Amino acid sequence: MKMLLSALMLVLAADSTLAQPPQPFLEGRTILAVRVLGLDHVKESVVLPQMESVPGQPYLKATADRDIVRLDRLGVFAAIALTPVAVDDDVRVDVTVTETSPMAAGIALVVTDENGTSAGPALKMTSIAGRPLDLGVTTRFGGETLVAFQEISPQLTNRRVWHSASVSLSDRFNELEQFEQRSVDLDTRIGFRSSEQWRTGAIFKFYAVGGDVSGATLSPDNHDSFESIGGVTEYDNRNSFREPSRGWVNSVDALWTTGSGQYATLDVDVRRYQPVAARQVIVASALVTLQSGSDGVDLPTYADYALGGENTVRGRAFATKRGKNQFISTFEYRYTAVPTRSLRVFGLNVYAGLALAAFTDVGSAWDHPDGFSDGFIGGAGIGLRLYIPYVNMIRLDLSVGSGVHGGFGIGEKAVAQRNRVR
Repeated sequence: MKMLLSALMLVLAADSTLAQPPQPFLEGRTILAVRVLGLDHVKESVVLPQMESVPGQPYLKATADRDIVRLDRLGVFAAIALTPVAVDDDVRVDVTVTETSPMAAGIALVVTDENGTSAGPALKMTSIAGRPLDLGVTTRFGGETLVAFQEISPQLTNRRVWHSASVSLSDRFNELEQFEQRSVDLDTRIGFRSSEQWRTGAIFKFYAVGGDVSGATLSPDNHDSFESIGGVTEYDNRNSFREPSRGWVNSVDALWTTGSGQYATLDVDVRRYQPVAARQVIVASALVTLQSGSDGVDLPTYADYALGGENTVRGRAFATKRGKNQFISTFEYRYTAVPTRSLRVFGLNVYAGLALAAFTDVGSAWDHPDGFSDGFIGGAGIGLRLYIPYVNMIRLDLSVGSGVHGGFGIGEKAVAQRNRVR
């Protein structure tokens, strides 16, 4: 919490204006050269292929704006600026970047409604040998004991193949089913990008659960194991990956699971960022998850969705509604109080920004078709959104629904609810 308050003070202290020298009218002039400034670890040979603004082409601000988005999604820069400079009748494009530290050690902190606070040492890497690559090792102790590893390939315009892998070992008390749950979770994905916005791929998952109470698992020996195979397609045209204000993030995935049980899962996730005025944006999201089979027979009850809490329906107590299927929708208004900008903290290059938020959530969890309308709950509230590197966002919320609830979350709520952070 002390680190959070320090970061918040740094953001509030940052100057909210940055003077830009006037530029002559350069739209349409031929680009003579592209110069990259500020690189420390990332190779120039990584930066230049991401850009459409290249020598011989006309300089267009719309193209330069898209180049900034491409560089931003690499996840290695705290600040990016593209500046056209007149050179006789032509133009030179100066790309000025500030790199985030390629490796950062810190404390991983998670607060969930089910297991409370967990924290532990973590290591995050954003590049290796000058090339972007998202690697993370996390350990947590407290409400949950966890060791996790994650790898995510960078989004490069000159590379069509994408992949990700994560594995975690967890030991926690399952409050819903009242047993000590030990689990292994493996998720691997690989596919191809058909464009900068579209990607499609295959999914393979393995999930094993052991318990200390008879009847908690589907198998009589108190140990379940499941293998899942399926596919995913995603569309992402956000104008920023750190602090988006325009665009869509949509995905559909389907899985067939066998092992101790047998069932199918369909996820449909839709998110829209819509600007409404200067510094103001509406974030609307909806998530639907449908599962086949009978609860407790074909799929385990510990895999039920529990709605209520910071990462599902705020303003409601944890597990107010339960079911094998879920629907969650959020409508959030954000006002950027302090624009995101680069800072240097303890010798590290970081970025930070602050937004104020007002939101409303609705959701339903159900087992049978006639339970969908009966399972609806809702809540509303206000909050702060602190944008920082490595975790993207910290959320502080105060919500009402069935009483008054405070909340703390890491990352976008839409991402947390999709990852079943409860």
